[in-house]
Amino acid sequence: MAQDSTAQHVLNHLHAARMDPYMQASSQNLELALRLYLWNTQVSGALFETLSITEVLFRNAIDDALRKWNASQGPGYSWEWTARAAKPLNSMIRKPLRIARTNAETARSNRDSQHPRKDTSIDHNDLVAQLSFGVYARLMPTQDPNAKNYVQRKILWREALQTAFTGRPHDQPQAHAGRVERLHTLRNRVAHAEPVLNVKFKSRVRDMVRLAQSINPDLAGWVSGTTRVHSVVAQRPHSPH
Repeated sequence: MAQDSTAQHVLNHLHAARMDPYMQASSQNLELALRLYLWNTQVSGALFETLSITEVLFRNAIDDALRKWNASQGPGYSWEWTARAAKPLNSMIRKPLRIARTNAETARSNRDSQHPRKDTSIDHNDLVAQLSFGVYARLMPTQDPNAKNYVQRKILWREALQTAFTGRPHDQPQAHAGRVERLHTLRNRVAHAEPVLNVKFKSRVRDMVRLAQSINPDLAGWVSGTTRVHSVVAQRPHSPH
């Protein structure tokens, strides 16, 4: 590790407030704190890899369920729920879709001139991809009666979303929603480069594996077999004393 003077310069430029959790975890040992900081970036990267895979699986499962449900809602409705969503989805998704369309248009305008979709129109898949993990998480049911769209979320689960999670048929709705909520919280911590020193890594990987399993049992082994989280967690630095 760096010499004391270099380590102190690194600490100064990372800023004491950011390094405080690592200094506390290392009992004020600066060298160990910096090693923990580097390890935190490594384990965050491993988490983000598996979270990214799980997020796409989750998003696509929701999309598939909403396509089928929206198309069954009567005349005027099609599989393209991003174009015209039926109740109760319409009120839940209206504002996020406006933001998603703006972001999709920005992404299109920023494409390189050689991009194969440089001048193509924004389509359903573009909007689905631009909706955040949080938007999809807030479509899931909740036990909190004071939560936004509490009733609408219960209805949407019963009529549409439960069909996306048939791989674990004995799980209650809140078990599915709880996993998604915990993973959304973790994703935000990782995305904002926050400390994950106290994350329950085995539990969160289990959440990702079970979420994948609930979508399709064959996905569970693939997710668990490709994650690097456990191997990086095992490399956590400790004081030699």
